[in-house]
Amino acid sequence: MLAAPTTVSITTLDATTLAAELERLKPLAEMGRMAATVAHEIRNPLTGISANAELLRENLERSDDLESVDIILGEVERLSRLVTDLLYYSRERPSERKPLDLSWLARASCDLSIAEAENAGVRLTWHGQGKGHGDSELSRQALLNVVRNAIQACARGGQVAITVDDHRIRVTDTGSGVPEALRERLFEPFVTGRTRGLGIGATVAKRCQQRQDGDLLLESTGPTGSVFTLTWTC
Repeated sequence: MLAAPTTVSITTLDATTLAAELERLKPLAEMGRMAATVAHEIRNPLTGISANAELLRENLERSDDLESVDIILGEVERLSRLVTDLLYYSRERPSERKPLDLSWLARASCDLSIAEAENAGVRLTWHGQGKGHGDSELSRQALLNVVRNAIQACARGGQVAITVDDHRIRVTDTGSGVPEALRERLFEPFVTGRTRGLGIGATVAKRCQQRQDGDLLLESTGPTGSVFTLTWTC
């Protein structure tokens, strides 16, 4: 007489696999909470350092002293951006979808990025009109990160153009393009082709867009530049 075939409950297997996966993700979730806490704790001292460095700068006359303070201010600004990215990456505030004026968003992002563009010798422009629906704070952070990455991708004399349409903004740069080895993993955290930075700017931008039912895509890239497209819902 043949023995009855052994059966395995798919439900049991799925539950076991799910429990194991949840256990594996616990340290990552804890790390996210820790990153948010550390970022909050760092933000206040950075504000104090920046304010005091600005006061010190006003009372200096020697060019070498001024240069040293400017280096301090530049590094504080870099750390402040990193803290902001960590906070946006780790927090889960529900998005608030409202009508957005994408033209205003492009203009505001240009205003906030123009000093960095001028220091890098990059021409930054925007044009077009468009509307969409989304979270204004998440949208601003997403576009800022994309624009700043585009500026950093350009050599001196390069250009970054922001083009606005309904439900879409394109950011075009004249950099050397995204290396082929990084393209598939571009929006993963800690993936970067630069020697400085954590490589989470693009990750945060895409996360901000997806949290409001939009998206961020690499539309095209090559040796003469890249085009990134941010989209919003109707």
